[in-house]
Amino acid sequence: MTITQTPATFQGPRGLREPWVGYIRVSTYYEDKISPDIQRAAIKAWADRTNRHIVEWIEDLDISGRTFKRKVMTGIKIVEERRARGIAVWRYSRFGRSRHGNAMNLARLEQVGGRLESATEAADTTTAFGRLQMGMAFKFAEFESDRIGEQWAETREHRRTHGLPATGGQRWGYIWHRRHLDEKGVIHPEWYEPAEDLDLVALDLYERAAEGEPMGSLTKWLGRKGFVGTRGAPWNQTGITRYMDSGFPAGWLRYHPDDCDCPPADPDGNSHRAALCKKKVFMPGAQELIVKEDVWEEYQRKRKLAQSRPSNNRTPAYPLSGLVVCARCAGATQAGGSATYGAGKVLIRKNGYVFRCSAHKDNATCDGVYIRQTVAEDAVLDRLREWAAEIEAEAAKLAAEEATNPQKAKEKEKEPTTPAARLEAARKRHRKRLEEIQAELDRQTSLVGRGIIPEDSYIRERDRLTLEQTSVTTELAALDATTETHAANKADYLPVIRGLVDRWKITPVETRRSLLRTLLRGVWAYPQSTGPKAEKAEPYAVPVAMWEEPPTPIGRRAAA
Repeated sequence: MTITQTPATFQGPRGLREPWVGYIRVSTYYEDKISPDIQRAAIKAWADRTNRHIVEWIEDLDISGRTFKRKVMTGIKIVEERRARGIAVWRYSRFGRSRHGNAMNLARLEQVGGRLESATEAADTTTAFGRLQMGMAFKFAEFESDRIGEQWAETREHRRTHGLPATGGQRWGYIWHRRHLDEKGVIHPEWYEPAEDLDLVALDLYERAAEGEPMGSLTKWLGRKGFVGTRGAPWNQTGITRYMDSGFPAGWLRYHPDDCDCPPADPDGNSHRAALCKKKVFMPGAQELIVKEDVWEEYQRKRKLAQSRPSNNRTPAYPLSGLVVCARCAGATQAGGSATYGAGKVLIRKNGYVFRCSAHKDNATCDGVYIRQTVAEDAVLDRLREWAAEIEAEAAKLAAEEATNPQKAKEKEKEPTTPAARLEAARKRHRKRLEEIQAELDRQTSLVGRGIIPEDSYIRERDRLTLEQTSVTTELAALDATTETHAANKADYLPVIRGLVDRWKITPVETRRSLLRTLLRGVWAYPQSTGPKAEKAEPYAVPVAMWEEPPTPIGRRAAA
């Protein structure tokens, strides 16, 4: 579609008016919630008043303006594809409250000649003064967001000092009594009272877990008994694990420490830094105990033991359990059996004969794969032999280079030799760079405050440093989420590869699987396919090492 300019007095049919995208966002903060209908009506009135036509409506309901991981990005893409002139919002604050996101996404719009217009704030953004007005509106929106954040922080601190959970709300096994004012004008504080019968169920859960019963078994037990969570939905394993790990029934409140040195979260992300950090502290709460201290301590000990074992499958039956990935959807697979009749029509069962896509088996949302276990294992052994040969060749080449260059060999000796040391060295470099950026930002602020440099120079340098700060912060968060094995070089795995190749059949299944989990991202299983000459290609597997990038899914549907 070609966008044509229309004169300001044009009153022709909608098809000849400038096409625009209408964007509606409802905030997560109660005081900032504006009805979508009100926003839509204001944008429609603006379009009629200015001879524009809204060709597409985009809504983000109950979403914070601090992040740009929203549907508004679709509107920006529409403008970049020249299918619309710009984006119309009820107020500029609807577009976003993040200075990083606002700057970057406004730049994307302006780069293709697009514009952002407010239906209720009269600002001609084609002029310098109009752009100043829009910038001030964004600054006030950012200020309001920061102010609300500070108020929530004060609220959480107040609740913490009174032994209450930070967010309030229902807690399973308890009756939540809200803070209220009675008829006599007496204020009754908020408190949690153990719920009759449910408190015994919660105690039973902890006692059974302390005796070693796995979380999956506890989840099924709750389902068979008909117990549901605080929102009325059946429990799942993730939910029951999070609930029990919180320690609330044992009289504890779990908080993220205020003085934690974890990196800040992505300013345009959805997650708070506390949700990304694994460091948590327990503080005594004001709620009545359901679980005694000795049971809670034993539960924690058993949980640590369980977490130290290989995840996904605590007692693997096959070497590739939990490692085979469906190449269509990149989802997990399950081991499945088969059966055949032997001599005398004796039924012979073949347990673990195949791996099949879990999504296809559970809800048919993927066409799935169906691959024999022997095919996947043979592919793994073949790749192990290839990697061993490649690594040994590289090692020989490096040894020859070091022999001719003693200085390079000495420098290599000083480098970290273990995956953990390399990972920690990378973290230190990123933290040091963050400190340098912050110091430079402070210096620039001081220079502009004293009038040594002009404000436009300060803004350019500030924006450059802020973008770098965001980039380094993101990389540091990724490093903190990275396991030590991901940071290793190929040569670190050579002993593991040799051991697996040489002793595959005599090594216990659990040991083989544990070693493979340190070496492989997964084994991508590809389905049977038809070639250009109608020939059938059998299913095949592609093992992917830790130092390799995972392949792109081929699509959930066969025709994708």
